[in-house]
Amino acid sequence: MTVTENAVPRGGLVVQDLGVDLTGKDVDIVDDIDLVLKPGEVVGLVGESGSGKTTVGTSLLNYSRAGAFISSGKVLLEGRDVLGMTWQEVRKIRGEEIAYVPQDPASALNPAIRIGKQIVELMQLRNIGTAQSRMQGARDGLEEVGLPSDDEFLSRYAHQLSGGQVQRVALAMAFLPKPKVLVLDEPTTGLDVTTQAMVLETMAELCRTHGVSALYVTHDLAVVANIADRVAVMYAGQIVESADTRRLFRSPAHPYTLGLKNAFPSVMRPREEALIAIPGTPVSLLSPPPGCRFAARCPFATSVCREEAPPHVEVEPGHYAACHHVDRADDMRRRARESATWAS
Repeated sequence: MTVTENAVPRGGLVVQDLGVDLTGKDVDIVDDIDLVLKPGEVVGLVGESGSGKTTVGTSLLNYSRAGAFISSGKVLLEGRDVLGMTWQEVRKIRGEEIAYVPQDPASALNPAIRIGKQIVELMQLRNIGTAQSRMQGARDGLEEVGLPSDDEFLSRYAHQLSGGQVQRVALAMAFLPKPKVLVLDEPTTGLDVTTQAMVLETMAELCRTHGVSALYVTHDLAVVANIADRVAVMYAGQIVESADTRRLFRSPAHPYTLGLKNAFPSVMRPREEALIAIPGTPVSLLSPPPGCRFAARCPFATSVCREEAPPHVEVEPGHYAACHHVDRADDMRRRARESATWAS
C-alpha cells in the first residue's frame, strides 16, 4: 500500500516507506511501513511479539532503541517530516504534538513526587496555563479521565494508586498538552478485564473529543475489536493486511490474519469449534526468505509464495493485503475454519 502526504486532513499523520535497521548490519527490523492516522481515529497495530509493532510506534517520535536506527522513510505531521527534524525540534514536538503512553506507565511517573505536583510540572514544562491556573488544569485533566481531583488524591504518590488509576493518570498527562497524535504501547497489559475496558473506553472517547490521531500497539485482538476504527496487521517486520476493523474481522484476506483470528478465544465461538494455533515460528530477520515471510507457516502457500515477495493488493476499497492469493480469500476463509488445515 502506498500513501501520500495528502492522504489525511490537517492534524493527521502519514507514514511513508518507513524502515528501521540494526546498527552496523544490513538487517531490516521493520521494512516498507505505510500508515495513515486520521484525526479522531484509533488505528490498531497488531501482531505477534517481535513483529516490530513497538519499533514502528516509537519511530513516530523519531526514536529507536539502542542498536537500531531509522534507515528510511518519512513521518509526516501536517506536512513536516518528523524524521528530518533537528534534535531540538524533535524534543519540542514530543509530548506536545506527538504523545506516548508506555506499556508500564508507572515506570514513567516519579515515585518520589506527588501526582498533583508531577502534573503541574508537566504543564509548566509545556508552558500550559499560568502558575495560578495549573493546579485547576490538573484537576480538570484528572476529572476528564474519570479520576478524583480532590486534594487527597493529588497528594498521593504513584505507588498509592491502583494499576487502572496509574493508566488514567498517564492518559491525563498525555492529553493535557492537546497533542495531535497519540502512540499507546499496550498500556492496558496486566490490568483486569473490567479496569481495562474502563481505560480503553476513556482513551477512545478522549481521542474522539479532542480529534487526536491514535496508534494503539497490541497483540490482543479483543482490544482492537473494541476500540480501533482501522487495523494494520504486522508479521516479521512488515504490514501484511490493513482494513477498517469490521471488515478485517468479517473477511480477512491474508492467511496470517486468518490464523490470528482462529487462535483468538471468544465467548462467541461455538463450543465444538476449537482454537487453532498457527504452526511453526516466525522467520529470522537476519536471513529472511526471498518470497513471502509467512510462506513457511502458511497452509495455502505455493511455489510463487516462496520465491517472490507479494505486492500489496487492494482487495476492496480501503482493504489491502500482501498476498499472492487474495483472489482465493473466500476459499481460504472456508478452509481455515477446518482445524485440520492449520493443524497439519
